[in-house]
Amino acid sequence: MLAEAKAAGLEFELIAVREGDKLPFHASSRVTLTPAAFRAATQTVTPQGVIGIARVREASVADAIEAARNARWPLVVLDGIQDPGNVGAICRTAAAAGVPAVAVLPGCADPFGPKAVRASAGNVFRLRVAAARWGDLKGLQGYGAASSGGAPLAEAPIESAGMIVFGSETHGLSRADLELVTIPMSSGVESLNVAAAAAVIMFEIARRRAA
Repeated sequence: MLAEAKAAGLEFELIAVREGDKLPFHASSRVTLTPAAFRAATQTVTPQGVIGIARVREASVADAIEAARNARWPLVVLDGIQDPGNVGAICRTAAAAGVPAVAVLPGCADPFGPKAVRASAGNVFRLRVAAARWGDLKGLQGYGAASSGGAPLAEAPIESAGMIVFGSETHGLSRADLELVTIPMSSGVESLNVAAAAAVIMFEIARRRAA
């Protein structure tokens, strides 16, 4: 994750390395901690031997929208997804699919929080990520992903949409006026995990863009 952050151009305010472990790149802000001190400073049960503090560059909503438009991608919007693991997994998949920008609405887990960053494997740093409200996105027409009731994924022109919105698995989408797209599933399966659904839809957009 630190290597991803460095590759994305983030500047580290501090890097702490556990005694006996190695940092894969040079850093002037490095300090070494005893195993006990390192364990006390981390938030995981079995941490890797290095932790860092860096100042992230959160994009403005306008920057995120512009980045998506320039790349001819829908803006990926996260709506009330509270699980940082899901937020991080979506960011990781977005980076893998070539998504340039993500907008995060109120009620979502912080994509730059420690758990989300770990779940993204540091790939969140490859994206333009903006904190947004619905009013900031009023000029964008788009689709919301729904477990049922939407146009089948194969028939919906999601690749030309202004945005694609993924909502909470518990509460769904917070807007009722979005066009909906649904991933067909086998009988008896109620829904997909939001990170899995986002992966299917984002890679379908990538496939269509490459065709």
